[in-house]
Amino acid sequence: MEKVLEVRDLTIEFLIEERYHQAVQGVSFEIGEGETLGLVGESGCGKSVTSLALMRLLPVHTKVSGQVRFRGEDLLTVGEPKMRQIRGNEISMIFQEPMTSLNPVHRIGTQISESLILHRNLSASKARAQSIELLKLVGIPRAEQIVDEYPHQLSGGMRQRVMIAMAMACQPTVLIADEPTTALDVTIQAQILDLMRNLTAQNRMSTLLITHDLGVVAEMCDRVAVMYAGQIVEQGPVREIFRHPSHPYTIGLMNCIPKIAGERTRLVPIEGNVPSLQNMGTGCRFAPRCPQAMEVCKNEPQEYDVGTGHKSRCWLHAEAGVTSR
Repeated sequence: MEKVLEVRDLTIEFLIEERYHQAVQGVSFEIGEGETLGLVGESGCGKSVTSLALMRLLPVHTKVSGQVRFRGEDLLTVGEPKMRQIRGNEISMIFQEPMTSLNPVHRIGTQISESLILHRNLSASKARAQSIELLKLVGIPRAEQIVDEYPHQLSGGMRQRVMIAMAMACQPTVLIADEPTTALDVTIQAQILDLMRNLTAQNRMSTLLITHDLGVVAEMCDRVAVMYAGQIVEQGPVREIFRHPSHPYTIGLMNCIPKIAGERTRLVPIEGNVPSLQNMGTGCRFAPRCPQAMEVCKNEPQEYDVGTGHKSRCWLHAEAGVTSR
């Protein structure tokens, strides 16, 4: 499978009280053509920051290093004019909160038309007509009227559909979806996920789906990367990781999922809290919360091959004699 997006050793540092602190460290993953990769983890683990770094949308004083390769170019080093051509055109993003991502003082049609006028050189009238077609495509009724309304006049599910229409306007190669079903009720969540699945399949898009919901990952993704405290601790095919989770953090996440079949048992929470940026500590970042922590966990673990395309960053696999990459 051809690699569409390759991320290598992505590290992100924020300036806090005159010192730089790592929010993301050494993150590496790749997405193939037509593939959906799920990026999973607790709130504050660095998922959204990673997506913003791919789009070059982080604050000016943020330090970003590593590589983000798209069509043979490193997006972290290309000039801003080139990045403007790519952003919203070849790589689009569905942001986490549509009410704050949509401009409240512009009509829906104006906001969808913007990328069509900029990237496809359409006239205002043709862009408006295309915007109406996009609204119909994402299942919005009364598209001819909705195109002239403002974000506050729409429900949460409708606003999310508008965000998808905006992201799909230029038929991007890569779609980044940051928590696309947050704050939506279960019925609307299912509709949005079905819509995204159908649209990405029709256009053979590669998708980075950011979520904390393992149920969404199981339904939508081909592969999954599990993130904790700014690092990817495990990644591999979805079925492999759901059947044979390898990292203690992934196992902890699985234990938090209610099971419908079988005997009713109490859910097992992960003890403790995610470390703050100023207090990441040394060695394995999950060690203070890990029930299997060892003395060696005071040192930084390597990433080990634990199956076909399945990698885990944990000293337990060194103890088992598994070869690191």
